[in-house]
Amino acid sequence: MKYKLIIVAMVFLLQTVNARIFIYIEWYPVDSLLLVLPTQQGIERIQTLNRLALSLSFEDAEKSTYFADQAMSMAKRINYTEGIAVAYSYYGFIQFYEGNYPEALNFFYEALHIYEELGNLRKVAAMYMEIAATHFWANNIEKAIEIAENKVIPGYRAKDKAGNTVGGFQDTIRTFSTLGLPYRMTGRSDTALRIYQRYMDAGRVHGFDLTDLLVHEAVVAACYYETGNVDSAVYQYWKAFAYPEVNQSVLALKHEYMRRLASIYTVHGDPDSALYYYRQAYQWLEPHGFLYSALMAAWELGEFYAKRGKRLEAEKSWLEAAKLVEEMIGKSSFYRYDSLKYMVSHGTELFQPYTKKYVKETTYRFATRVYWDLHRYYLEKDDLRPAMHYLQAYTAAKDTLDRLTRNREAVEIQTRFETTRKDAEILVLNQANELKELRLMRFTWFIGGLSGLAILIVFIAVMLHRQNQLKNSRQTLLLQQRLFRTQMNPHFLFNSLASIQNFIIKEKPSLASDYLGRFSKLVRQILNSSAVEYVPLEEEISSIENYLALQKVRYRDMFDYTVEMDEEIDTETARIPPMLAQPFIENAIEHGILHKGSYGRIQIRIRRSGDRAIFEVEDDGVGREKAQEILHKHDKDHKSMATAITRERIAILNRKLKRKITLEIIDLKDEQGEAKGTRVVFGVPV
Repeated sequence: MKYKLIIVAMVFLLQTVNARIFIYIEWYPVDSLLLVLPTQQGIERIQTLNRLALSLSFEDAEKSTYFADQAMSMAKRINYTEGIAVAYSYYGFIQFYEGNYPEALNFFYEALHIYEELGNLRKVAAMYMEIAATHFWANNIEKAIEIAENKVIPGYRAKDKAGNTVGGFQDTIRTFSTLGLPYRMTGRSDTALRIYQRYMDAGRVHGFDLTDLLVHEAVVAACYYETGNVDSAVYQYWKAFAYPEVNQSVLALKHEYMRRLASIYTVHGDPDSALYYYRQAYQWLEPHGFLYSALMAAWELGEFYAKRGKRLEAEKSWLEAAKLVEEMIGKSSFYRYDSLKYMVSHGTELFQPYTKKYVKETTYRFATRVYWDLHRYYLEKDDLRPAMHYLQAYTAAKDTLDRLTRNREAVEIQTRFETTRKDAEILVLNQANELKELRLMRFTWFIGGLSGLAILIVFIAVMLHRQNQLKNSRQTLLLQQRLFRTQMNPHFLFNSLASIQNFIIKEKPSLASDYLGRFSKLVRQILNSSAVEYVPLEEEISSIENYLALQKVRYRDMFDYTVEMDEEIDTETARIPPMLAQPFIENAIEHGILHKGSYGRIQIRIRRSGDRAIFEVEDDGVGREKAQEILHKHDKDHKSMATAITRERIAILNRKLKRKITLEIIDLKDEQGEAKGTRVVFGVPV
């Protein structure tokens, strides 16, 4: 018992010593936690495992996941709900620091829902804060502001059942401080300035950490500068220089602020002061291993010399910058020594560690600037060997930066898409629960529910359409493929709702329930398939069967169908692109069977042929030629896009497939040569 108390005291002491770093997030010394872990059982052990996962989340994703998995497994085994929620949130941190923002959001929402069920309002507000931060780093700035303003701050200010405020004073004021940067990025530096000034006033009264206050002195200076008040910005930096140098972080920040002050003096006509502060900043930052800040000082100093015609001094500074950027690339870090990542040297580290994605992209962005300046310098000097060397270095860095930027843009778009899809899924699930209750209510309430579902479907269709419009030449192949997914006919959706309404009016609850169940399942399958590149074959078969069953009810006594499946295919492991067959099934019904004038039949056959799954969609309708004549007669401008879109989608998929998807459309004839239907055959590698 005494041994355990000593270890706990060590944990608390180490937390206090490191309080100046990451004050906005919770973290713990890993070595101390590992000492405690063998002595613990039950909930206490789960909590330590979760803390290990959190504290390693920004350093070692693999180890962090290992501890989170153990915590999750134990928590589920003993039904410790809060431990499950914590593990989900730490899975979110792991994905966040890896730059996988859509997956991070999924985990944060899982934790959020559990905390909502538990009634833990403070944790609900905290999860919304993490969701807002994820949107910020995914460049979805307005969404981050919206969540912080409408969920986080009201959440912390709310009252619990006992009448106590959910969040503490620091929860609310630090949320406001975090909002400062999004406000500045959206042109509201005046608002950010007022927030930071109130934060500084509160910090002095309540004894905030000195490093925290020093960082906010600099952001106040930045806001002054951004709003055109240069003298106040300079004065604010001078205030920062007066802080007592109680730790290495204060020293590092002061020299970083010297660099920023030098850039102000450069722009506003005081070159002597600018040169002095650039040199002071670089001469301290570089030997102490703060590579990122030293790089910026060296590069900006090179620019300073170049603009004043001091070519040799510019060359020397740029070469020093090139050496630093190469060291950053080699270490994949902003620091020469690992211990420095636990210090505040730029300001952002006060709030959270840098993500790996941000470090890499920032490093290569500066690499392109430094290499280009050196290439241009040597080219003007007619020194072709180093000019070619730095041109090649610039090209390689630019290619890497472009790839990272494309990946980031893809992740940003996917994050916004996943957010929309997540919101839509929540609404669909809520709507389904409401519909169960509405069966016991009056008819008018039920119609209201159906109207809400119709609005939801239109909303989903609009959002998917907006996502399709984001396609451009720099998007990845995955985004191009998603442009052609979820081609469900809106008439089918609304007619399905009308059929449900009809069953209710005629008091056929069992039919209404069955039809609504299939319809909800199909909509959910469409949503899920729209977000992935491949789905299990059994899910695709389920979607086809649901769609055919709904269409058969809709067009009662018009057709029958069969789905034949080759037993040699493992439907659980075989994966195919989703929604390939659906457009042809729709054509078979709408353009083949409905124009026939008698009972029709649709056959779906799936068989194995070597390493392929062969899909056949066959109908005994009027055939393509006759269907086209009928359509032209009723609507001369009608154009069926299903075949063209599917061919284009297959062409896009085939660009990266070694074994290609094949498509063949066969017009069936009888012995007299008359049309007797259509067969669509496509082969998909599995």
